[in-house]
Amino acid sequence: MKGSVVLIHGDEWMRADVDEPIEWAKTKTWVKEQWSADSPTWDHDHCQICWWKLFSSENEEHGVGYHNLENDNWLCTECYVQFLSIGT
Repeated sequence: MKGSVVLIHGDEWMRADVDEPIEWAKTKTWVKEQWSADSPTWDHDHCQICWWKLFSSENEEHGVGYHNLENDNWLCTECYVQFLSIGT
C-alpha cells in the first residue's frame, strides 16, 4: 500500500516524511514577516518542514515566511498555510 503524498512547491513529499516537523511546528507561535538577515554573514534560512530557501527577495515565495521568535526558526508560507493554518 502506497503512503500518503503531499505537494509542496510542486514537489511530491511522502506525508510520513513531514509529519514530525509539522507536529513540532504546531507547538510554536508563528508570525508572518519579511525575511531579513540576523547578521551580515547570514544570507538565508530554510523552512523547518520542507527546507524551502527563504532569503531577502521581492519574490514573496522566498522573501516572506512565518518566523518563530522563540527559536529563530522559519516556515515557508506554503507549509504554514497547508499544514498549520487549516489545522491539518
